[in-house]
Amino acid sequence: MKIRIALLLAALCLGSDPASAQSIGVYWDPAAATCNGNNAPNTLNRMYILGIRGGAASAGLTGAELRVDGFPGNWFPTVVPNSTVAIGSVLAGGGNIAFQTCQTGTGNVILLYTVDYFAVDSQTSVLTVLRHNTPSSPNFQCPLMVLCDSPVFTKVCVTGSTGIVNGPPCTVAVETTSWSRVKDLFN
Repeated sequence: MKIRIALLLAALCLGSDPASAQSIGVYWDPAAATCNGNNAPNTLNRMYILGIRGGAASAGLTGAELRVDGFPGNWFPTVVPNSTVAIGSVLAGGGNIAFQTCQTGTGNVILLYTVDYFAVDSQTSVLTVLRHNTPSSPNFQCPLMVLCDSPVFTKVCVTGSTGIVNGPPCTVAVETTSWSRVKDLFN
């Protein structure tokens, strides 16, 4: 009983575990530390679409499928994939990116796309990573990563995070621990 109470307290104190989260997000630095972009009118800016390793994707990834909604229609983006194998447009309907080798990135961060853009104004925009408009598999209605488990190349749903341009502060996402998950530790 004392061990169970100690485990419960440890789980509650931890609250969240960023190391176990797997996600794809929009950031304004390549280390995934800033999910806010502040752009003055008529300026050239850069944002990054990054995969965050964790959970099933902790060993790395060989691909991803996603879209980013909310990019201002009157801004001028140039999307550059971090691979020679990329189809679609992540800012318009969705894109797929594939790597020839397993990508582990720096720390837990893997660069998927770099987006250079010219902001003609300073409007506030919420950029959200969502599933591709026409997913490659009807079983994956989510943003996804493809694992490094050749020859299977398992697809896993991941969390899509949100970035904010010229708006209130956002928080770099972590995976929260729910009460159900804590209770599962004891079952």
